[in-house]
Amino acid sequence: MMKAVFSGEMAALLHKEMLETWRDRRALLMAVCISLLCPVLLAGSMIFLVKMHSEEKTRLALLGGENAPLLAQRLRGPDLLVEELAAGEPRQLLAGDYDLVLQVGKGFGGDYRSLRAPELYLYVDSSGTGAGRAERHLQQRLGQLQQLIAGQRLLARGVAPQALAPWKLQVRDVSTPSSRGALILMMVPGLVLQMLFVASLATSVDTSAGERERLSLETLLLQPLPGWQVIAAKTLAVASMGWFGALLSVTALVTLLPLMPLAELGIQQATTPAGVITMILLLLPLALLVAVVQILLALRSQSFKDAQTQMSILQLAPLILLMLLGMSQVQLDNQYWQLVPLVAQQQWLKALLVGDPVSLPWIVAGSLATLLPAVLAVAVGARALRRERLLNAV
Repeated sequence: MMKAVFSGEMAALLHKEMLETWRDRRALLMAVCISLLCPVLLAGSMIFLVKMHSEEKTRLALLGGENAPLLAQRLRGPDLLVEELAAGEPRQLLAGDYDLVLQVGKGFGGDYRSLRAPELYLYVDSSGTGAGRAERHLQQRLGQLQQLIAGQRLLARGVAPQALAPWKLQVRDVSTPSSRGALILMMVPGLVLQMLFVASLATSVDTSAGERERLSLETLLLQPLPGWQVIAAKTLAVASMGWFGALLSVTALVTLLPLMPLAELGIQQATTPAGVITMILLLLPLALLVAVVQILLALRSQSFKDAQTQMSILQLAPLILLMLLGMSQVQLDNQYWQLVPLVAQQQWLKALLVGDPVSLPWIVAGSLATLLPAVLAVAVGARALRRERLLNAV
């Protein structure tokens, strides 16, 4: 068996498949563009969201402020800009530059001094994108001011405000930068794994269904070569393209991480050169499994277009699986999860990105567990090549 693996026929077949794979400029260009575009979009969106959040301020128009002279002063803050207006239509003000309109009734002062509850009218346009955030912000400021006034009234009557507050809750965040990084960067492993599917899509379809329609696959099968050698050579060629796309994606992400506002989010970047090399190497077994699955699905398709449709559906598999795991809140604390292909790689990538330790024996065991179904798929593909109807599936 080992002699057949390293035979001259196998080397020549592998050289032919590699040459055809890397000579396809369209497939190579698509792999490079997508692998570099997705990390750039991720970094850009994160920078935009953080910048928008840090610079976003609520503009409040206060009508009837003369009835509550200190209200505007108490509400003003770094994130809440209050402008007192003598008159104005709330609907027109909301359509202009203001996020909220707060109107003070004419009887506010008298009701306030007589300890009655005066009314404030808050106008908000719920169809606006930032309306909910602005309303919560104002409600929080009004709630704080209300508690302050209530405490002052109790003190004026000789009642300790603590009597109405049986306890005082203090929230203390015990999360570490590593744990916060795992939450924020949880999408990065899925993006890298997605590249294995996307970068090799065009190559896997062309080397299987494409060759069948061009009748070059029939010529290849007429050669005195075992079927497993044909599938193995095609798998290695397709896997090289997918792994190359993942390599570019990892490199781009690591390069762009210093430019992302991770420090503002409380995240400490802990990716090391050794961790990057580990990320790249542990993707190799999964690239082989993805490649052989794509080839088998393309071979069983009815046409080249049918193969493209099936591959387009297949490339959503990692995102759907990881999203289901996240929504179902499955606890992956058990070490045996590292023996499940795709899930194991996702957990390893997440740990390496935030600097958490990974177990080398488990990486080896999980990689072998990923290679086993790849080998079985090669055997299945070799048996499929013996069927004559395979060439008549066009």
